[in-house]
Amino acid sequence: MLERPVTPKQSIPRRSAVVVPWLRSFGLPYATSNFLRFSLTLLLFLTSACAAPSIHTRPIQESEDWFVRLDSVESPDRNTLHYQHPATWKDEDLFVILDQLFLEQRMGLMDEPKPAQNVFSPEELQRILPSIQEAFHAALPHEWVVFVIALPRGQAERAVTSGGLFHEGDRLHVVVANHRTLLPMQSNELVKIRGNPMYSVNGSGGTLGIEPRRFVLSTKANWSGGYRASASELVLDHHGYLAQVHLPDRRRVTKDLTTSDSPASPDPLTAIQRLEREIGALKQALGDKQQELERLKDDAANQLSGQPVPQH
Repeated sequence: MLERPVTPKQSIPRRSAVVVPWLRSFGLPYATSNFLRFSLTLLLFLTSACAAPSIHTRPIQESEDWFVRLDSVESPDRNTLHYQHPATWKDEDLFVILDQLFLEQRMGLMDEPKPAQNVFSPEELQRILPSIQEAFHAALPHEWVVFVIALPRGQAERAVTSGGLFHEGDRLHVVVANHRTLLPMQSNELVKIRGNPMYSVNGSGGTLGIEPRRFVLSTKANWSGGYRASASELVLDHHGYLAQVHLPDRRRVTKDLTTSDSPASPDPLTAIQRLEREIGALKQALGDKQQELERLKDDAANQLSGQPVPQH
């Protein structure tokens, strides 16, 4: 009777049969080499998982000191991005929103309050606004609008402001990754920002905001540029915001906006009225804080006297 041939159990090579002897050749015990093999596998997995997808760009307008373009990712998840693009903006509507954006620095309870900083100067908006408007009109559903402003500061540095904008869920999202960050002209960080304007070197410098705050649906950290530092993202109910802005105010803030290459000087009346609005907002906030302080004093007095504390 013929015997059935025996198939060797080790006829199919396994990776562990190669890795473990290699590790044990250094005199490591089996348990230690097994742990190291697992660690190496995990490291390779994390390295491949964290690889950033390549970015595809479509230029809209570019000069030596600034550019606006459309970015998208070259990855299998590309079809899952569905922004509400293309989008049509009136120049006065887009201007009145971007002109009022500010960065508010995070403070502790014992820190002295610091004034908020406007994200864009009138001159910067004059440069990039027409191109942002054009980019929104040309954007596809998987693309978002990005910008970089890199103005010279002295002979060897540039002040860099960068970020992006997109429509999602019938809301306007604004992201600021860098705000007037000083970088050497030949800096590798500047190269990275030009490659991905969402890349943040040292953070955005604060939290994005706009007045009135009731139209800000949320603010959050944006890590789409990498994990070195987070950008600041603001989600705005732009329909509600624009509805409360009177048409004369929109025309006033855009009357100096031109498409010429030479920047126009800011209107003194516009600057004064803008300061008046900021002062009014600060007075209102101060009044609210004062009322809250008085309420806390009354509650403390009631507790000391044994009286019930009223529910607010």
